[in-house]
Amino acid sequence: MSQVTVERVTHDRWDDAVAVDNGTIELLAPTTIGPRITEFGFEGGRNEFHLFESVRDEWPLLGGHRLWHAPEDRERTYTPDLEPVEFTMREDGVRLTKSPGEDNVEKAITVRMAGTGASVEVTHELTNVGQWPVEFAPWALTVMKAHGTAVVPFTPQADPESLLPDRSIQLWPYATLADDRLSFGEEYLYLEQDPDGAGETKIGTAAGDGWLAYLNDGHAFRKDFAHDADATYPDLGSDTEVYTDDYITELESLAPIQAVEPGETVTHVETWTLEDGVEEIDATAAIEPDAI
Repeated sequence: MSQVTVERVTHDRWDDAVAVDNGTIELLAPTTIGPRITEFGFEGGRNEFHLFESVRDEWPLLGGHRLWHAPEDRERTYTPDLEPVEFTMREDGVRLTKSPGEDNVEKAITVRMAGTGASVEVTHELTNVGQWPVEFAPWALTVMKAHGTAVVPFTPQADPESLLPDRSIQLWPYATLADDRLSFGEEYLYLEQDPDGAGETKIGTAAGDGWLAYLNDGHAFRKDFAHDADATYPDLGSDTEVYTDDYITELESLAPIQAVEPGETVTHVETWTLEDGVEEIDATAAIEPDAI
């Protein structure tokens, strides 16, 4: 029977990190920066995430998986995560905690890996340590390698006889529906990463399906998360967002936005799964809930 192995390791780039492995999948979380997960994939295989070789001057651009708070703001959202984190190793994973900065928000990511199979639960927490309520939402962003295709579910959310709209698409100012990388199926939106594309673009959806996937070279990475139909979401109601440019694709899920009281913690949970042997013709089947 497989079991989870959790150990501290020395890493060429991060110096110190925590490696989590169950014999099928593995991930790496540095302790010298974060909270951030910089590697995830099949054991001994490629990293499904993209990492940038160096940090940009204007703001830290590292790659991997990170936690922000929405709505996006240049002063508050881009708080650097280049300092060491507190960490607690567990039987099935690790908890990483970043002390609050000028934004007065403490960030934490907890990883719990299943004992068998290709599944990881990733819990994101934001705690308001300030002296007054602040309105924000947990925002989980995963930077994927180039050359893949993001799959965004867009299924009907109401009875076909309803007279009211039941879902919507959000476009950022630099996005256009005429983008060749964007295509539409009956129940899915597809956004292709193209190194020779037309620069950056981003879409969001308010549909309520509660998952996102990325298909790349025979692998299907999927993240599932809860959707609250009665809650208010950032970015004109988006709980699901995808960004791409000439280098990467970013899969983003968001929790409801709310006024967070001093001392209060808000949580957002994703479940990651990974499937291999996915042919392009079987892509839709591979990301259905019963498939992985």
